[in-house]
Amino acid sequence: MSPLLTSRLCEVSAFHDFKIGQAISPFVTGHDGPTMIKGRLWSLPTGVYTARQVVESCAPLLETVLHNLGPDPEGQPTARHMLIDNLASNLALGTRESSLVIPLKDASRKEFAAQAVKIGEALVSVARETENVSFDPKYAIRSPCEGHLLKPEVAYLMFGPRSLAHLMQIHNEYPHQMILLRDALLPFENFDDVVIPIQADTAKGRLGMRFTETSRMVFIAELMTKQTTQASVVNFAQSVLCTENSYEFQYRYGLILPAPVVESSSEATFEYKFKDYYSAPPFEVAAAEQTLDKGQVPVSIIDDQEHGLERYSLSLVPGSHDSSHQLRLLLEYKDGHTSATDVGQMSRGHRFSYQVSAMMNEAAVMSFGSPAYVHTAKEVLTKCGGDDLVTAPDGGIHLIQATSQAEILALLGTIYPTTSLYSKQVLP
Repeated sequence: MSPLLTSRLCEVSAFHDFKIGQAISPFVTGHDGPTMIKGRLWSLPTGVYTARQVVESCAPLLETVLHNLGPDPEGQPTARHMLIDNLASNLALGTRESSLVIPLKDASRKEFAAQAVKIGEALVSVARETENVSFDPKYAIRSPCEGHLLKPEVAYLMFGPRSLAHLMQIHNEYPHQMILLRDALLPFENFDDVVIPIQADTAKGRLGMRFTETSRMVFIAELMTKQTTQASVVNFAQSVLCTENSYEFQYRYGLILPAPVVESSSEATFEYKFKDYYSAPPFEVAAAEQTLDKGQVPVSIIDDQEHGLERYSLSLVPGSHDSSHQLRLLLEYKDGHTSATDVGQMSRGHRFSYQVSAMMNEAAVMSFGSPAYVHTAKEVLTKCGGDDLVTAPDGGIHLIQATSQAEILALLGTIYPTTSLYSKQVLP
């Protein structure tokens, strides 16, 4: 998912050179102004922050602790080094002090585990770089214990003779903010570009990143115990950046989509054309003239002039209420035929599909129990029209040949999501 930050057209990687939309340049206030307000519960000031700015804005908490711990004994690790090393261990996976345990049972969890490590390392890197920030040496806050473990040497540092009674409260808040930030960024591939609106409200407990705590607990519980769905990832991302429930959404500072596009800077959600795809009207694909027998090597039946794409684009269609939309992928062919596919259904189809290698594709051809019907993507997409989902009630195997990644995605959004296999193999 990618929020847009710079004033340029956005290139969608799945479509190679396909540039769409106009990116928003948000007003990022970050940590300008005091971040430690005397006599109040600690909170980041109201503003719009990148991940780096959240880390920098939390730095006065660490600096206050370091100042009050006093000079470091000669020949021993510095308090700064020890506390940031402990933070690195809190943000890492597989350590005694880890704040997150992700069972590596499937591909999605492995992906989130790698993302957590990547984000944690980036946040620690910024923390190490951030020094000499202003702070209040007399600052004191109340921060409830969150159970983040300390290394033995850090426990002695914080509870030993160098420390003061209130320092552990301040220190507790620092790693907790970093952990909340790391987890809030898990849904975003380009996490360093994500723009987080933070509203300071001590009365409601919205202290820095603590506004994410409730939704974080739900998401992390699912990540640890259940299969993580696209809907749960999007819902968690929305809880960090805005509200509403959909598969995509746009907020003041960017658009969060499987593929990004932006039309306006107002808040909006993007909903599925078929809320429940089981209720979508079926379109029965007919038997094709071209067939493929068991063991026969597939050859291309695509003619560039008849089946070639002229262009593809995205369009918005009004949704069920004023701030909602449906997003369609439009394909225009050289002969004038067109097709429109719901992007939400494309994301569903992709989740339920299986990408096979050329070797597996060859094995599948050898195992046909009956001749396979061979279609072109254009034939299926233009006949279906986008208002139905393609199905084959009589069963059998249907080989649909596409000319581009755009057609493959459109097909995944057009075929009823049961068992779809796709392969990026060039046919003779």
